[in-house]
Amino acid sequence: MGLGTKEQAREAVLAHVAHWNAKDKDRWLALFADDVAYEDPVGTVASRGRHVMSDYAWDKSFTADKQWVLEPLLVVAGGNEAQVHMRNHGAVAGRPAWVDSIELWAVDDRGLVTSVRAFWEPPADEHVQQHLAMSSWTG
Repeated sequence: MGLGTKEQAREAVLAHVAHWNAKDKDRWLALFADDVAYEDPVGTVASRGRHVMSDYAWDKSFTADKQWVLEPLLVVAGGNEAQVHMRNHGAVAGRPAWVDSIELWAVDDRGLVTSVRAFWEPPADEHVQQHLAMSSWTG
């Protein structure tokens, strides 16, 4: 596979937001290449595979005590990548929560997402932190 375009990268980010906020898991998963690399947050061990996006990114984000809405504040695309300043807001364990992240998305020539790297810091509220399901693996 070759590299995608900046237009495809921007479209992938915007489709990610639309499908996530609509809670459409099937359409959301279809955005990713089978061997997508997922590093969220950066500094933990990157995971690979669409199943990781399903089991970790999606299923651990939508639970009885956790809901997130995504708001892309700024998307800058170039080459086959898009960088986004994303506001993640919602409720965690009954408390309002938000996390701002800087995310780097790359796509292939089919427009499928090949990698996601998300830079963010946990909220200061320790009660919220313990419910985020962050990986404790460090690279």
